[in-house]
Amino acid sequence: MHLFRSRSHRFALALLIPFVLTLFLAACGGNGSTSSSANNAPIEIGWIGPLSGVNAILGHWDTQGIELAIDAQNAKGGIHGRQIHLNKLDDAADPTQSVNDAQRLITQNHIVACFCTPNSGTTLAIEPLLTRNKIVQITPGLAGNLTEQGSSYIFRDTPMGLAFESTLITFLVQQKHFKSFAIITDTTDYGQGEAQYQTETLQKFGLSPLTVQKYGANDTDFTGQLDAIIAKHPQVLLFGGSEVASGLIAKQARRLGFTGQFAGGAAIGTPKFIQVAGASIANNTYFTSAYITNDKNDQTKAFAAAYEARWKEAPEGHGAKAYDGAQLLIQALNAAYPTITGEAIARALHSIRNFQGLQGTVTFDAKGEGFHDTSVGVIKNGQLTPV
Repeated sequence: MHLFRSRSHRFALALLIPFVLTLFLAACGGNGSTSSSANNAPIEIGWIGPLSGVNAILGHWDTQGIELAIDAQNAKGGIHGRQIHLNKLDDAADPTQSVNDAQRLITQNHIVACFCTPNSGTTLAIEPLLTRNKIVQITPGLAGNLTEQGSSYIFRDTPMGLAFESTLITFLVQQKHFKSFAIITDTTDYGQGEAQYQTETLQKFGLSPLTVQKYGANDTDFTGQLDAIIAKHPQVLLFGGSEVASGLIAKQARRLGFTGQFAGGAAIGTPKFIQVAGASIANNTYFTSAYITNDKNDQTKAFAAAYEARWKEAPEGHGAKAYDGAQLLIQALNAAYPTITGEAIARALHSIRNFQGLQGTVTFDAKGEGFHDTSVGVIKNGQLTPV
């Protein structure tokens, strides 16, 4: 009798196990992947950038633009009922920390896409890791080589650096008729890229910089470089570095006797440059940007109103491009659903055609470039003003 009961139990259990397993797999969506419509877990997205250090303002602007877009989408139900969760990590613009942050987001947070990073050098450092793990990377970094690494997972949420510098130099030469230029830039990938684009565009007009002076990204005293520049008597001093450093350079240049024209790309068309340089010194500085004014059209006005209501400050170009990047990712997530994987999101981004963003119309190419147009602005009475 004992033997019969034992065999009966084993027989019943053998019948029961497949039934229970079937119920379990059905509840998990078959293979337990994030592609299941029954899976309402948050969609994990990463963000890496500077929230401390000299470049912290970039992280401030970037996260505010991204969070504004994501929070609005989550309030509407997210992506088919799944909320978007943003995991933010500070890299202080250090490439080693960026790689560590990316590894953590991949292994612990299981991200499918990452906004990373506002700095070109750190973007380049983590690109191979994200590509190898098939994770979408959206970057506002401007260095041209970011999209030349053969990755199908990287996308730029703004024009590349050449678009800023070629527009600027063309304006200064053709419209303002300047003929002599000097360049001062930091040694980061961004700074060296901007100096290269400035030099190449000058050469198209038969000109060359009188001197190119370099400095470290964290330097605060530029006396030696400025003395060398002033000795060459350029009409225009071109900035190639960060908002903070360029503002300090402008102040020190005036104090040392430079009376010529200041000009620069994306970093110069920012409230931070004006704040550091001082409104009177920043006045009449030319810059280029993909987003100069909040009054361009109904779309920019609506964005500015929402941004100001949320963050209690007016948006500028960096916040606008971050918002564009987040909106593009949201569109791709919706298009990829229910298959929320890096591969599916990348395919969806590459399929985007004629997306109307704050910075213009976007159609991504095979390299991940979609924005191309910039405009010239000038600082007037402490305000960024279109020319």
